[in-house]
Amino acid sequence: MSLYQLHRLVYDHVRANAVGTAAVAPVDPGRYDLTDDERRAYADRDIAALYRMGLHPVLLNGFCRSIGLSRDEYRKVLEPLAQPSARWHRR
Repeated sequence: MSLYQLHRLVYDHVRANAVGTAAVAPVDPGRYDLTDDERRAYADRDIAALYRMGLHPVLLNGFCRSIGLSRDEYRKVLEPLAQPSARWHRR
């Protein structure tokens, strides 16, 4: 996995598609050294896959907002993937 390249791609995407713009213009993933799975997750806007790959939460938030998902909408996508925090979990 080329996590740095995935981060660069999503960062460039977020910068090119500021929240509130009318149309989403995907960045060409061919410019980045990505695996097929990373390329597919970006192209398909697969939020859960990007999360599982380790995309930084701030970038994931920006990506979701740039493609038009509200915080509640992408929170629902990520909810099943959440792990309870050991710090707050009672034993």
